[in-house]
Amino acid sequence: MTSTHDEVLFATLIELADTTTTGFDLVSMADRLVGACVEVLGVKAAGIMLADQRRSLRVFASTNEETRMLELLELQNNDGPCLEAFHTGTVVAGVDLARLTTRWPHFAAAALSAGIRTAYAVPMRLRDQTIGALNLFQAGTEPLSVHDMNVARVMADMAAIGIVNHWSIRQQEVLAQQLQSALNTRVIIEQAKGVLAEREGLSMGEAFEFLRSTARATQRPIAELATDMVTKRTAPDDNALR
Repeated sequence: MTSTHDEVLFATLIELADTTTTGFDLVSMADRLVGACVEVLGVKAAGIMLADQRRSLRVFASTNEETRMLELLELQNNDGPCLEAFHTGTVVAGVDLARLTTRWPHFAAAALSAGIRTAYAVPMRLRDQTIGALNLFQAGTEPLSVHDMNVARVMADMAAIGIVNHWSIRQQEVLAQQLQSALNTRVIIEQAKGVLAEREGLSMGEAFEFLRSTARATQRPIAELATDMVTKRTAPDDNALR
């Protein structure tokens, strides 16, 4: 690799590792990764497939439309290097597609028609978790060097780490938001209980029971009912207290 390629590689690895920055965009990161694969490794095209919650692969990033269509073809016909790398967790390296028309009949034929002769697929793994695979396509049959294959593995692993880390952060943020929302709801309910107790001469327990029974009767969330109580300073149904 040239010094320029090294600079692209290092910049990409830094971006893959830093998923905590403000405004981090997973889609842009994936697009940058496949673009860097083409520039650094000298392959014709690259693409990424990621697994959804049902462990089904989905096309996530491609350097061009031809690559995207090839990856979609893999998924539709359930044959191709990316699926194999994902399901086995091992690298599919330097496959001459002209010799694999029986192994991957649909994919090999389409790839050869698109001018792609050799395919690689690197699983994107974090420890024992495989979340997707990185596809690399070449026009010729000259294999990537050991060094370039190691670079491809590092980039795939770093992408997996970055994606899983990003997902974990997002999950933590959602959980924190849900917790804060629950705490805020609890505060509103306590305030509504106080309003009812003061206005109607009820105990706090009686006030809460009234809120709960009214919410059930009107099929409204108790938090919504409590919010009305606090903001409007009126009982949900004055007649219900009499």
